[in-house]
Amino acid sequence: MKSRALFVFASILVIMALLIVGCKKSTEPEGIFTDDDKAEIQSSIESDPLFSGEDNSLNDDGAGMTLGKTETPILPRAWGRRITQVTRNVSYDNQNDTTVVATVTVTIVGNVIIRAKYQPQDTLSTFTKPFTETLTRIIKFYRNKSNLGRRWVSREVSAVKGGTQGSLVTITQIRVFMGTDTLTITDPLNYFLKLGKFGGREIPTLLASFLQPIRVQVSVTSADPDTDIVALHRPYFALSAGKFKPITVRMGMVSQTQNGNTYARVYEQSWIGLLPGRHHVFASALTRSSIFDDQATFSSQVWGLPYIVN
Repeated sequence: MKSRALFVFASILVIMALLIVGCKKSTEPEGIFTDDDKAEIQSSIESDPLFSGEDNSLNDDGAGMTLGKTETPILPRAWGRRITQVTRNVSYDNQNDTTVVATVTVTIVGNVIIRAKYQPQDTLSTFTKPFTETLTRIIKFYRNKSNLGRRWVSREVSAVKGGTQGSLVTITQIRVFMGTDTLTITDPLNYFLKLGKFGGREIPTLLASFLQPIRVQVSVTSADPDTDIVALHRPYFALSAGKFKPITVRMGMVSQTQNGNTYARVYEQSWIGLLPGRHHVFASALTRSSIFDDQATFSSQVWGLPYIVN
């Protein structure tokens, strides 16, 4: 009788121990940010055009943007980036059990291709300048408690900021007019847009239309008395290829003010025709010598903004 009581008591202890271990195993992963979590978030970043695509948007595949005639000693007629390497790095800030902030840094390496000549009577030649641009965006992920196949859901994404190291031209503000909506960005990595119905400033979402205009204004400061080159990079549908492709358009300067040796300039460009999808619009500001001087280093700053067209 005594041995049977001891057996029952020991069995109860074993069952209690198993229950405790089982409870521990079921609750621990909820507060731990694992390598599997990182892999899931990185896959989400790489597969969503709202979080990637800068390499495609900025890749002109050679001298694709026409500059028109000039009267400078060097006569560039067209230029464009040709990207040869893209490296994407993601760092994680596990703020608490439910929030992870992912900082995505994209390094783009390639060549700037310039079609130019030294004298009007010369034939066009091709000039090549190497460049490296680094762009950064921040994405906030929240733990998906319903766990319907995804442990983490993206809820906020910042605008994009980058360019060459030590850029000699600085973007100070971008204003985007989309339908009745206006966005003003002065600090891209602290300007967050909500995804879905999570409250706050949502990513601009527009209806597909060939009549609805989008207008972009870019403000820059520069110490160069010669006007800078500011280009707009946006998607368009190439009928001949049957797919979306990036297009680069030179923006027109609409105002200029001088303060000592510094110049503040505003550039503007608009277009009509919205194509369905998840897109970015990028603005890149270059020093004039980046394109008009065959020896000067390529110097740029790039800002970008995601938007959705349904």
